[in-house]
Parts: sequence; structure tokens; C-alpha cells
Amino acid sequence: MRPLEETQREFFSALLMPLRGRSRASTELALVDEGHSPEFLAKAEELMKHGANLTPAESLELYHRQYWFRVLDSIAEDFPVLQKMAGDGDFWKLMEGYLLACPSSSFTLRHLGSRMADFIAGWEGLDEQRRRWFSALARIEYAYMEIYEAAEWEPVPPEQFMNAELTLQPHVMLLDLAVPADLCAQWDGFTPDDERPVFLAVWRGESGGAAQCRLDATEFELLKRLRNGGRLAELFAEPTDHEPTPEEVSAWFAAWQGRRWIALKPDAESGGIAAVVRRRERDMDWSGVDKMGSQARAMED
Repeated sequence: MRPLEETQREFFSALLMPLRGRSRASTELALVDEGHSPEFLAKAEELMKHGANLTPAESLELYHRQYWFRVLDSIAEDFPVLQKMAGDGDFWKLMEGYLLACPSSSFTLRHLGSRMADFIAGWEGLDEQRRRWFSALARIEYAYMEIYEAAEWEPVPPEQFMNAELTLQPHVMLLDLAVPADLCAQWDGFTPDDERPVFLAVWRGESGGAAQCRLDATEFELLKRLRNGGRLAELFAEPTDHEPTPEEVSAWFAAWQGRRWIALKPDAESGGIAAVVRRRERDMDWSGVDKMGSQARAMED
């Protein structure tokens, strides 16, 4: 008898095969003439039993379509601005190509789009300009997913600021973008007229909602150094490309403190990073993050 783990691997590999037949007609994907591949049909005969009302292929197709309905529904929720910029035709071609090349590899759908930006950068279904913009846009939209799972560490008390080991809050994502893709959320369609690089921060606000802002290039460099951790003086141990004025530095630190970006670096006595992450997960309000309703509706079709 085949080991259970091997059977599970074979079953999942069948689910990852392209969506075909009647199942495809229930999605936004373009219709195709060909049905299931001989490999899919062979897997069905190998893995499924003949039933009273269903052939092995029909039985496997039930699981196959529910997998695809679920991941297609989830990925569309994660990249709404990308869908608006690409248009439905290119968007769904892109999503299908991505899911075939980068299938789900986690127990949670929250990580499904983790490789989207890199995939778009090399996808031949888009011209070079759209690859640049859509890849940058995917980085922004996936950062909005990442901030909800990231830890939140203790903020720095004012009296410890000068001598404490500092770091950047894990939920602050620093993005170095080749184009100003943050503007896309304001557009009705893809109409780029400026391709200057921008530096962006995306973070989780005190209320739990997502926020973002642009950063100065030197400010961005200092925040990257802060991410690595250290005392305040160490941030300025090496020169930056542009020497900031005291007024600029003061304004930046005031903004970082106001947004609660600067944190105490966890130590062994506090339980380290894992303990702080667990506290963050325990205290997190997940009520506003609900994908299951839309997934369930897709699976009912």
C-alpha cells in the first residue's frame, strides 16, 4: 500500500494542474477549448474510486475546482488596485500564470501573493513599462498583507531613547520602488506620466488599519539602519549620500516617534522575538480580515 504522505503529495499535485472544462466557466478566466490533460485523467484513475454517480475524473474535478475557486478568489482580494490598473483580461491571465508558476505553499492564504512582485517583473504577458509599474504595485499591496501578521514591540520610553538598543517596528515595511506606483490607487486607469523612483513606508496604525507615506532618500537609509538595531549614535556612524540638516533629522525622529515606529529591541529576558510575536497575535483583532465569506460563496457555485 502506498504511504499516506505520498498519496497526499500526488493528490495535491493534481489539484495544481490547470483549470479546465465546466469548472473554468464558473470563474473570470478566459474559456479554453481543451479539457483535462491525459495526466489529470490518469491521476484521477490512480487516486479516486469509481462511485455510483461519479467517475474518478468527476470526483477529482470536484476537489480541483474548489482549490482553484478558493485561490482565485483570495488572490483577487489581495490585489484590487493591480486588478484595476491591469484590467480584467490581463489581470486574470496574470493571476492564472502566477498560480501555475507559484502555487500555494502555506497553510494560510495570507501568503499566497508573496512572490507576485517578482513574478510580474519577469512575466512576458506584459510590456516592459507595465512590468515595472505592476511589480512595484504588487509590492505595495502585498506589504498591506504583511503588516497584519508582523509583530509589534514595546515602544521606546523617552527617558531611554539616548542609550537603549533601538530597532524599527517589524510591521513597518520599507519599499524602494522604481516608479511611483503608490499613485495608482488614485487613478481610474493606468495612465503613467512620471517614472521617478520613490521610497515608501507601509505600516499598521494604532487602530489596526494600514497606513503609508513617502520617505526622503536619506530618511529611508536611516530607517534601514534602524531596522538592523543599535544605539542612536550608531545610526550616524557612517555618512549618508546626503548630509541631513539637524532640522531634518529632528523632524524625521519626531514623525517616527509619533507613529510609534521606534521600538526597544527585545532581549532574552523579555522572551525574545517569539514571545513578543505571540503577544501580538494574542491581542490582534482579526474581525476586519475575513476572506472566508467570499471563498465560501465561490465554492458553492
